[in-house]
Amino acid sequence: MRVIDQPKASCYGRVALRRVRDLPRGSLALLLASALVPIVASVSGCGPVEYINQVGNRAASAVSAAKLAQSERYAPYEYTAAEEYLHKAREEAGHAEYGDAIEYGRRAEELANQARAITVERLAKEGEAAARYKPKSQDEEPGAAADDPATAAAKQRARERTGKPAPE
Repeated sequence: MRVIDQPKASCYGRVALRRVRDLPRGSLALLLASALVPIVASVSGCGPVEYINQVGNRAASAVSAAKLAQSERYAPYEYTAAEEYLHKAREEAGHAEYGDAIEYGRRAEELANQARAITVERLAKEGEAAARYKPKSQDEEPGAAADDPATAAAKQRARERTGKPAPE
C-alpha cells in the first residue's frame, strides 16, 4: 500500500535534532540542578511562612490570652509592650521585612506570656487574701478589703486619745 502524499521532509528538521536529549545519569550538572531548585524555593518562601506562624498565630494568641487574663490591669507594662511589639511586627511585615517582623513577634509573645504569668500570680495572692478575710459584722460587704496594719494602728491610737471611735 502506497500513500499518495508522502512527505519528503519533516517540517521539524532532521530526526536527530528532534530527539529529546537527556543529561547523562550522575552528571554534575544534573546533581546541582536537582539540589539547588528545592533550596532556592524553600529559602525564598521561608519569611512569610514563618511570619504567619510566629506573628499571626503564636504572638497574637499570647496577647489575646493576656488580655483575657486582665493583664492590662495587673501587668500594664508588659501587656502594653506586648501589644506594641505585635503592632510593630505587623507593620514590618507590611513592608516585607519578615526577619524583623518575626523578631518583634517573638518579643511580643514573650512579653505577653510574662504579663499573663504576673497576672495569674497577683490574682492568686488576692484570692488567698480574700479567703483569709473574716467579716467583722454581718452587715459588712463581702468584698470589703481589710485594713492594713498601719491604718489599724492609727485608728487604735485615735480611739485611745479621744476616747471615742475613729471615723471609718
